[in-house]
Amino acid sequence: MATVKELDLTGCKLRDFDKMFDRESCPHLRELNLSHNFFASLRGFGYLPQLRILKIKSNRLESLFCKLNEDGYPRGLFGLHGLEVLDVSYNSLHDLYGIQLAPMKDLKILHASNNEITKVDFLDKLKQLRELDLSKNRIRKIDPNSFHNQLMISCLKLEDNGLRSLENIERLERLQAFHGGGNRLAEFWEVDRLAELIYLMEISLMNNPMTRKPQYRLNIIKKLPNLIVLDGKEITIDERNRIETS
Repeated sequence: MATVKELDLTGCKLRDFDKMFDRESCPHLRELNLSHNFFASLRGFGYLPQLRILKIKSNRLESLFCKLNEDGYPRGLFGLHGLEVLDVSYNSLHDLYGIQLAPMKDLKILHASNNEITKVDFLDKLKQLRELDLSKNRIRKIDPNSFHNQLMISCLKLEDNGLRSLENIERLERLQAFHGGGNRLAEFWEVDRLAELIYLMEISLMNNPMTRKPQYRLNIIKKLPNLIVLDGKEITIDERNRIETS
């Protein structure tokens, strides 16, 4: 595989391996898809600083942490210095522990939907993260330390988690799109928390209790005047005029 740059091993019934992928065996590998296999850990990854995209969705991962070898040889995320896209959705992760220990300073997209994650944590070192998908997990609230102002996240997906509040999402000052459908958001004033996010242009709140209230759409547009798209539908001039005359 010395000349391979892209490798797709989707659905090959592969199980855990040991040092199968490293710079010696795959010196030019930039994109690797291992989705729909049976991997329970990331211990098979060695030093692959050239890898940019790793998809390992629909496996049996329970943790992103993988310790170094006794000889200091990097394993798992430790050796993936240049990773820009990581997809670990549809696994059995209970948290994101391990991601804060890996030197992935260039990671821009993290997809971890359809897991068992209960808390948004361990994101502090992902300075370049732009898109975070944690939909269909078990996140009931966003803690004060989940996000900090230095994070560059512009797209956040938290659909189908059971959220009752949008508290602390406002800490993502660069947020442009928020997808929060299928939660338990009941009151309009929850949206007030997002009013100071000057870059926010798109929001989705479908299948929340608040969407069944009278004048739902107009209320949200009034609270977030910079919005362009609400629930997948572009806000019309007529809707804006109705707010001005109400």
